[in-house]
Amino acid sequence: MQVLAQHPKFQDVEVECSMFPDHAEQLFQVYLDLTEAKGFENVSVIQAPLLGRCLIEGKNVDNGNDYTVLPVLVTETWSLEKMQDVFLSLDKEQDLRLKTAASFKITLALIAADSTLTYVNLYRGVPPEPKDTPPIST
Repeated sequence: MQVLAQHPKFQDVEVECSMFPDHAEQLFQVYLDLTEAKGFENVSVIQAPLLGRCLIEGKNVDNGNDYTVLPVLVTETWSLEKMQDVFLSLDKEQDLRLKTAASFKITLALIAADSTLTYVNLYRGVPPEPKDTPPIST
């Protein structure tokens, strides 16, 4: 974590990285991507002790949507059960922002070994039909 601490933006997430050191690098990488590369506004880090890590919330200025992002490594094993457990854990968190996110959707920030980030929306239940997609005709 000493290398991370040399970055000027590290102070923004230092407390959270200290609380969850196993996920510090992922948190900081996604935080930098959202704030510096993607230009998100109103970015804040939310502690999720029941998950043992933090999530990041912010507004995408390109589309005006708010996102709650969970940084994860692509090497982590995910299943339907794990996804359901994430939503159930968020339901039980004290921070109301997490309960709100858990009611509908979170975004996974999948981090590859080469530092590539891929963002995937994870919906609770059946996702809504995209607005610009016409219904399937019979």
